[in-house]
Amino acid sequence: MKTIIAIVFLGIISLTTTAQEKQKVEKPEYNKLYKHSLGAGAGFTTGLGISYRYFPKKLGFQLNVAPHYQDYGKEAFISAGLTFLYNLSESKYSAVYAYFGNHLLHTSEVKKQGDSFYNSATGYYEYTYTDHTVVKDVINSGIGFGFEFNTQKRVTLNLMGGYAQYNSFERLFFTIEAALYYRFN
Repeated sequence: MKTIIAIVFLGIISLTTTAQEKQKVEKPEYNKLYKHSLGAGAGFTTGLGISYRYFPKKLGFQLNVAPHYQDYGKEAFISAGLTFLYNLSESKYSAVYAYFGNHLLHTSEVKKQGDSFYNSATGYYEYTYTDHTVVKDVINSGIGFGFEFNTQKRVTLNLMGGYAQYNSFERLFFTIEAALYYRFN
């Protein structure tokens, strides 16, 4: 009799655990088709120029760079941005994410400063020029939200907006960023 009660008891326990397992319905997780993106981006806090984005699941990053120099590097304009991304919600056609952008802007240019003096031998004023380089480095940072459209397609449009500090905390104001990407694996 004890064995029959034990078998019935084990049968009831196995039925309840099977029923509990069937009741567990997991939310289907959306898998990204493309993790890598290459394109062009422009923003006050994300930088501007050629853009690379790696966004595999929840966390990702974006690099923007636009180096420009002339006169063998005496005059330069360099924009470099590093942005951290956090996926909040994603569907087949759009995605919403939070971002924290950092933008280093470097400019250097050669200024010519002229001094004049009267040359008594020639009877004319003559000018001498001294060159000096003016270098300016500023950092812009910002936080906000971004929207990605057509996430199932290879070409996507990304718009971001938020609040930022400009010129190494000289001022605070709103910011807007945009990028166009071609995505691949």
